[in-house]
Amino acid sequence: MPKTRTHKSKKTENKIKTQARHRLPSVFELTRSTAVILYRQRWTMLGVLVVYGLVNLLVAQGLSSGLSVSSAKSQLSSLFHINTSNFGGNLSVYGLMLASFGSSGSSSGSFGYSLILAVVASLAIIWTLRNASNNKKGSKDRFMLKEAYYRGMYPLIPFLIILLLIGIELLPMLAGISLYISAVNNSIAIIAIEKLGFMVILLLLSALSLFLISSSIFALYISTLPDMTPIKALRSAKDLVKYRRFTVLLRILYLPLALLIISALVMLPLIAWAPAAAAWVFLGLSLVMLALTHAYLYNLYRELLI
Repeated sequence: MPKTRTHKSKKTENKIKTQARHRLPSVFELTRSTAVILYRQRWTMLGVLVVYGLVNLLVAQGLSSGLSVSSAKSQLSSLFHINTSNFGGNLSVYGLMLASFGSSGSSSGSFGYSLILAVVASLAIIWTLRNASNNKKGSKDRFMLKEAYYRGMYPLIPFLIILLLIGIELLPMLAGISLYISAVNNSIAIIAIEKLGFMVILLLLSALSLFLISSSIFALYISTLPDMTPIKALRSAKDLVKYRRFTVLLRILYLPLALLIISALVMLPLIAWAPAAAAWVFLGLSLVMLALTHAYLYNLYRELLI
């Protein structure tokens, strides 16, 4: 059995390396096909998200919805004299919710618990997506949720190693952001030309991070294949984006922009007219965004294989 799995892994890796290039679909085509995939697997995906949400709420959030929108409005109004009754004020509260996401909870280790649970849920989501792409018509829906959490966990270590590497690859961007903010706040960069210089450094460091993760992000999905090591996954991911890294990167960057717009359209009216419900909806929306992120990126990964 192990020999068969190893042979299967080598065959899969060779297929990844030797697939002919084709025109990648546009972001709108990817969005439409992602929606179709999620709709077909809606019940299993819903079950995965419900389990993840309940465990996250009990273990990490501590039965708390997170940031209180009403108190955030009061703080912004008193500290920065922001009028929280208009669009700009609501947008500021929404930005504060995004900035504080994952940092709230009943203990100092809540962020660590949330991260672990997000990894577990991600593996379950990826297993569900791969099961859908393999079109296993004989599988019974009532067992798929259990299989997603049981069978989807076996590539945990390779997945975590690549996730750690992606975090390291993001360090140049984070260093650039920290350097720019420090230069502006400490009056190191005062005139426009000085600020422009630090902005150029920020853009160059960000470009380096984006260049690196544009291939590594697909190694997350390759690492979930049978007997796939992190090194093999990273090499295969690099081959996938070879000669079309910029095209792939544009489709990756579309995702956070689209998610921000969608979440803003949902959250801003709630912040303005139903602040008590806004935090709970934001928590539920974050679960949906996790599924959308993996579905879109996995869909893009599948297109790169063709």
